Amino acid sequence: EASEIIVMGHQFPDMDAIGACLGIRRIANMNQKKAWIVTNENQYSHDIHKLMDVIQKQKALREDIITPEEALEKLTPNTLVILVDVSRPVIAASPEVLKQANKIVVIDHHRRSQDFPKNPVLVYIEPYASSACEMVSEILQYIVDDIQIPNLEASSMYAGIMIDTNSFMNRTGVRTFEAAAFLRRS
Repeated sequence: EASEIIVMGHQFPDMDAIGACLGIRRIANMNQKKAWIVTNENQYSHDIHKLMDVIQKQKALREDIITPEEALEKLTPNTLVILVDVSRPVIAASPEVLKQANKIVVIDHHRRSQDFPKNPVLVYIEPYASSACEMVSEILQYIVDDIQIPNLEASSMYAGIMIDTNSFMNRTGVRTFEAAAFLRRS
């Protein structure tokens, strides 16, 4: 129902946050919705800088990466804001966007804290999931049969799972391996 979507992870994003944002953007695009990813270039680690450099070389992706200030300009009463890999507004990529948003969805693999967005329309918190990328890849598989995810997006989500599980050494289960296998096939 949303006219457009703004998706964001946490400040100082890691591969799980960026990968999950890319996955949500893909879901939105598959449903003919415009989606922007909010990040702050000043908060990138070395690894994220490398990924964002690759993203900048792809016009379609580059145009969908916006700053918190640009997100505030794009925010309308009918915008859906999706928060991934974090549920605490104070550490979101743009706390101000969350304050002004009418519709918020939270997708996170961390335990819910007391500091939580007000009146979200949907909350999907799964503390037993290895990563937000695992959760988003499961959602992607239910969108359409034989889904094709571009290599960069699938690789970013796979990297998010790899890093959050320490190369499948921690917090893994059957669902983790199924998500990883789906992403590898993509």
